[in-house]
Amino acid sequence: MKSVSHWGCVSVVVLVLVTAGVWIGLVGRDMILDEPPALCGSRIMEEGQTCERYSRSTGETTDSFGAEEAANSQNTAKDVFGWIVVAVGGTLALAGGALVVMAVKYREDD
Repeated sequence: MKSVSHWGCVSVVVLVLVTAGVWIGLVGRDMILDEPPALCGSRIMEEGQTCERYSRSTGETTDSFGAEEAANSQNTAKDVFGWIVVAVGGTLALAGGALVVMAVKYREDD
C-alpha cells in the first residue's frame, strides 16, 4: 500500500503563508503611500494654521508648530511603521517559499 502524500497539506500551508504575506505587504505599502492629516491633538489642522501646546502646571505655551511640521512628523512615524509591516509581510511570503524548497529537497522518495 502506498503512503499518503503530504503535498496536499504543504500546498495549503504555502498558499496561506504566501497569500497572507502578500496581503500584509500591500497593507504596509498603502500605509507608506498615504498622506496623513496634520493633527493638533485630535483636531485636523488646515494649511497655514498653528498648533500651540500648553503646560498643565503653568498654563503657558510650551511649543508651537505649523500644519506642515505636524504632517511631516506623522508621515515619518507612519512610514517607519509601514516599512515594519512590509517586512513582516515579506517574511511570511519568504517563509512560504522556503517551505516549498524544503518540501521538495527533503521529500521521501517512494
